[in-house]
Amino acid sequence: MKLRQDEDGVWIAKSAWLPGCHAQGRDRGEATLRFQDAAKAHLEALLETGRPIPPVFRDKFVLTA
Repeated sequence: MKLRQDEDGVWIAKSAWLPGCHAQGRDRGEATLRFQDAAKAHLEALLETGRPIPPVFRDKFVLTA
């Protein structure tokens, strides 16, 4: 995950491993926590729609009923 601060002072978190998934926050911590939630939702959506999970996450993603 990469963090950067934009010109308005908002922190943006994203990862090249999850294209299209990003989050923002007032500080680094908030952006990180929001990105974790966004990444979880993104991975769940991939599973639900039958799209492949990126290889880097395959061993770390646990399915629950």
